[in-house]
Amino acid sequence: MKYILVINPGSTSTKIALFAQGTITHETNLEHDEQSLKKYESINEQWPMRKEAIETWLKSLNIDFDQIKAIAARGGITKPLETGAYRVDQALRDALFNSNNPHASNLAGVIAYDFAEENNLPAYIYDAVCGMGKPEPIYAYSGLEGVDRPYLTHVLNSRAVCFHHAQLQAEDIYQNNYIVVHMGGGITTNLVAQGKIIDFVGDDEGTFSPERAGRIPTRILVKLCYSGKYSEKEMQRQLKGQGGLISYLNTNDLRQAEHQAYQEGDKKAFDVLAALHLQIAKDIASLAPVVEGNIQGILLTGGMAHSASLTAEITKRVKFIAPVYVYAGTREMEALALGIERVLQGEEKAYNYE
Repeated sequence: MKYILVINPGSTSTKIALFAQGTITHETNLEHDEQSLKKYESINEQWPMRKEAIETWLKSLNIDFDQIKAIAARGGITKPLETGAYRVDQALRDALFNSNNPHASNLAGVIAYDFAEENNLPAYIYDAVCGMGKPEPIYAYSGLEGVDRPYLTHVLNSRAVCFHHAQLQAEDIYQNNYIVVHMGGGITTNLVAQGKIIDFVGDDEGTFSPERAGRIPTRILVKLCYSGKYSEKEMQRQLKGQGGLISYLNTNDLRQAEHQAYQEGDKKAFDVLAALHLQIAKDIASLAPVVEGNIQGILLTGGMAHSASLTAEITKRVKFIAPVYVYAGTREMEALALGIERVLQGEEKAYNYE
């Protein structure tokens, strides 16, 4: 039995899995102590440490690279890519390592390239954050000449949930349209039309979330930026990291916010959550006209989808558009493995980075 090695680095951890015969056989989440990470001046400097941690985990399972048939790596942030798989070659490796958007996910392809070169294995990234292809011009307009909407969203989990849903419903993802709401630290709402995300509401365009402010009226935002109270870095932190539930309720934990609202009777918490439910529903409704209402399902996913009250309130408001389905949690590791398995089986093609 040969495995696909799955690599998915996050800011303070590295998720790893082995996939064989249609299922994940081994999986772990290697935590990296925040204090130890502080000794690295950049994310790229963490590359050898994370690579060694993966090697140590494989050795603990008595797995060597002769037992691995391919590597599936989380896609980082480069120039816009197509949806699906890209071979990790020198060009893609360098683009990830030298990305203008430093993020731990960029290291997945860098580490995969090392392993592939050292062991003569194929390596791929799949459904990168920037993997939405070239949008139709109509979707790119921001309202200001020379400023296009940034096409970055939760591509991997959104498409994975569509594949999962289509399998359960005996539907063809390439013949149907779905609206997928990924609800985590940030929230994005994605229109997956015939297998591809063609339009979306980004985490800075729509609802607030546990840690992000979402849409802010531009006049107010400009005043804040020029108020003298914040540096650029501090303002970015206010919008992404200290916004949303943290700003209103001093917690990024939806469960704690719900406890305050529904068990402790905190009126402010109740109102904040009601606003959150409404804003998510409005984001969903805003995408339906893109395909003239031809939506086969609304899929709620991510960690926040574990909340029965949140999903019930959203469902109540949007069920007139299409049936609503809840798939709590994420399927990133499985999605990476299954995507590359489809490539190996010839069901999907892999692109070359150019």
